[in-house]
Amino acid sequence: MRASLALALIALSPCLALAITPEQDLSVHTDRGGDTLHITVDMRVAVKPRRAWEVMTDFDRMAGFVPNLSSSKVVAQSGNRLKVLQKGAYSLGPWSFPFESVREVELFPYAKVTSHATSGTMKSMDSVTYFEADGQNTRVNYNSTLIPAQSIPPLIGPGFINSEVREQFQAMRNEMMRREQLVKRSSPQITAVSKRTQRRAKPLGAA
Repeated sequence: MRASLALALIALSPCLALAITPEQDLSVHTDRGGDTLHITVDMRVAVKPRRAWEVMTDFDRMAGFVPNLSSSKVVAQSGNRLKVLQKGAYSLGPWSFPFESVREVELFPYAKVTSHATSGTMKSMDSVTYFEADGQNTRVNYNSTLIPAQSIPPLIGPGFINSEVREQFQAMRNEMMRREQLVKRSSPQITAVSKRTQRRAKPLGAA
């Protein structure tokens, strides 16, 4: 039962002028039909679509900010088509369950990402993620249909899965905000350096 639970979770490998609270900006919904899971995530984050897209497609660094991933890397690439290998482990109390997935990912810069599992601990998995500008924010909409290679016990309900998916997306949102703050802090320094350079470059007698 515990192994099946782990398999069900592995692939699930903040406004105009108003601030968005954590309660408002991330909703997760799971429908279960037998062993098939349909997962929908709607998230708003106070960055532009490009920043959100860059974080959610940063597969080579993803293990550094997404829980339960021990490694993540692009193993092949042809234009905007990638093959991504990810490994990790899901922990439940004193137990740990390793997982691995290989996915074919297609990138539509700053607008959409599609993903299809080709091997690993999922029998099948397909997902699509959309990025839409919403004022000064980005709305991220994620839809996934997946079937674990082993049956999911009936007691593993949508509420539990929602909690795990929320944790994954919360981590990605945090990384988006972290990178955005780094850029904002560095911008004044870059502007100051540029002005000093321009003053030094002025010819003699210039105003």
